[in-house]
This record gives sequence, structure tokens and C-alpha cells, in this order.
Amino acid sequence: MLVASVLLVGSLVGNPALPTGGAPARTPGEARGVYAVTRHPMLWAFSLWGLVHVAVLPTWSNLILAGAIVVLSLVGAALQDRKKERLQPELWPAWEVKTSFWPFAAIAGGRARFGGFRAHDLAGGLVLWLAATWAHIPLAGWAAGVWRWI
Repeated sequence: MLVASVLLVGSLVGNPALPTGGAPARTPGEARGVYAVTRHPMLWAFSLWGLVHVAVLPTWSNLILAGAIVVLSLVGAALQDRKKERLQPELWPAWEVKTSFWPFAAIAGGRARFGGFRAHDLAGGLVLWLAATWAHIPLAGWAAGVWRWI
């Protein structure tokens, strides 16, 4: 969940997939930080959330909810690639070459380097993870994350 939190927070700033409000879209020169890990850090964060929750609490209701989130976020990421290829044919394919759909595939393939995380990616991810895991206590009635041992 900490990795998912870092991916989520890191995707909120400088995300080339976010709408530009009519301004010409730009893609970064190189994939850094969460974008070196995957082209879709926000959607992979949701997928990781779902996978972790299925692994920790495999009840039918949780399997349906978390499983749907996993499927929708991964299918959504693939469909987003197709849409961006159609809407930004001069930009998006070049970004796809530098990044990967699958986490760490661009790094393993030598197209991106691990690193370049910004301070807000890591610190914000840590704060989000601490807050979300603490919120399990009043909302779910049981501790999660580091709060299980404190």
C-alpha cells in the first residue's frame, strides 16, 4: 500500500495524461520517478490497492469491490493509451516508447532509469499511507499498516 500511495501522489503533478484545458499537451523529455515505473501510476495505484485488499481480506464482497477496481483501472489504462494515441498522435506514441504500461518494464528494458522521485512523491505518499492506514481504525474497526504494531 505504501508503493501504491507513492504512485498515486506522484501522479498528481506533471502527469502528461491529465487534461490540459485546451492548451497544447506536452510530454516530459524523459520518464522520471513514478513515470519511469509505469506510464499509468495513478491507475496502477488503484490496482495495487485492490490487489492488496483482496489478498488481506478475501471475502466475497471485497473480492467483488476490489476486483472490479483492479479490472476497471487496468482496462482504463489500456483504453487511455488508445485514446491518447488517437488524440495526440504526434506526442503520445513518443511517450509510450519512453515508458511502459507494466510496472518496471521500461526500466528492465533500458528505456527508463529508476530514480528521479520528487520529494512530494515520497513524502506525500508516506503521509497518505499513514493517514489511510490510520483511518482503518475508526472506519473499519481494526488497525492496518504500521498502526497494527503501535
